[in-house]
Amino acid sequence: MPPIDANPAARSAPARRITRRREPRYAVVAEQLQGLIGSGQLRPGERAPSVRELSRQSRISAATAVAALRVLERRGVLEARPQSGFYVRPRPRRSAPLALTQPPRTASDVSVNSLLGLLDAARNDRRIVPLGSAIPESAWLPERALQRRVVAAARRLPSLLSEYELLRGLPALRHQIARRYAEIGCALAEDELLVTNGCMEALHLCIGAVASAGDTIAVESPAYFGFLQIIESLGLKALEIATDPRDGLSVEALQRALDGRQGHSIKACLLVSSYSNPLGASLPEPRRKALLEVCSEHDIALIEDDIYGELNYAGARPPPIKSLDRSGQVMLVSSFSKTLAPGARIGWVAPGKWLQAVRLRKFTTSASTAPLLQHALADWLAQDGYTRHLRRLRQDCAEHVELFSAAVERHFPPGTRISRPEGGFVLWVELPPGRDSLAMHARALREHISFLPGPLFSATGQYRNCLRLNCARSWTPRVAGAVRRLGQLAG
Repeated sequence: MPPIDANPAARSAPARRITRRREPRYAVVAEQLQGLIGSGQLRPGERAPSVRELSRQSRISAATAVAALRVLERRGVLEARPQSGFYVRPRPRRSAPLALTQPPRTASDVSVNSLLGLLDAARNDRRIVPLGSAIPESAWLPERALQRRVVAAARRLPSLLSEYELLRGLPALRHQIARRYAEIGCALAEDELLVTNGCMEALHLCIGAVASAGDTIAVESPAYFGFLQIIESLGLKALEIATDPRDGLSVEALQRALDGRQGHSIKACLLVSSYSNPLGASLPEPRRKALLEVCSEHDIALIEDDIYGELNYAGARPPPIKSLDRSGQVMLVSSFSKTLAPGARIGWVAPGKWLQAVRLRKFTTSASTAPLLQHALADWLAQDGYTRHLRRLRQDCAEHVELFSAAVERHFPPGTRISRPEGGFVLWVELPPGRDSLAMHARALREHISFLPGPLFSATGQYRNCLRLNCARSWTPRVAGAVRRLGQLAG
């Protein structure tokens, strides 16, 4: 086996004053070893390098070598055999890829709120294996570090608990949000940003600012059920647009809808541009440009949810479509709920040319967002702890999506198809025709396992043979057993 270089950058160009943080050495070695497996230089069933061999070849410590091998074991690439070492696992069967979705071509009323009891059924029940709600496991988040900053802010500034904060949000927090976007080439003015009570309030403000009862919002299909909830609550219609499981919403299908007889009623296109929920799709840059051009041509709002944008597995974090916007056509929303602190409910919106309308709606709905939590998050972000945390979180997400995917392919019935996300932490599972995920959900709950059935993600009740799994859960025997049991219930 060729030697593995644990630090290939060490002999490259001289260091500059500002450099990107290096990945941990064990992670670099793990990636290179997995590359040898992927290329066939190490084949299924063959013995991987021992700790001593890996340590010598890669010029790393034994502890680092062990950490690298354990990473690949967690990913399901290697298996440990007692008193023998690590071996390359046989590749699981790979299901056929998901196809372009084919939703109805007419707008419809939305009725997903009647299914929301499915979410409440599993909430706060410690007996249940929670594979439904899309939030990371608490152990993956910096709870104690944030707790210390909340306590410190309350002691230093007790007025935060007795006074309203600014309508637009804490300047220090808006500065940190704008700074992070600037680093990826998306220039946002701090005065354009409003801090909101999570991403859901931001979405509600945007949709309410551009549409009135009876109007239509174009959405991906399948779409995040929260989008559909808001559309339903505002008395709007949803038009589901055909969506590619890898490359996202079909710009051509949206163009046809806007040019058709119902085009005049479409007031906005609403989507997750990077690592969508539930498909995990991410629009390539040419499709992002084309989508912005279509929305600008028809003068409809492009409401871009960037909530999973930071959770890329490989390569650079994709800049949001907002980075291409020169006329204020894009309303960018996001939050820290998927990456940092779900319970803090801190989100934001950059509404483009609808800024004044969104500000007014913010004032008449919630007026402000919890100032104590804003201070705590701004302080933590200023220390750059977020960058280190994201590096670990991305790795955890990538490993566990792979573990869940392999388990689904192993235990679910033949003909099952799954998404292939390159970011985020949700997995979309398409069962063979004739399966009913709603009936399966009821049976699973009786056995203390939760997931979300497919009809929640459609305005018209489609995707009855589909389901979504939250993979941001530590791969314990209990979780592995739950996925195995779901496969049996699906059979």
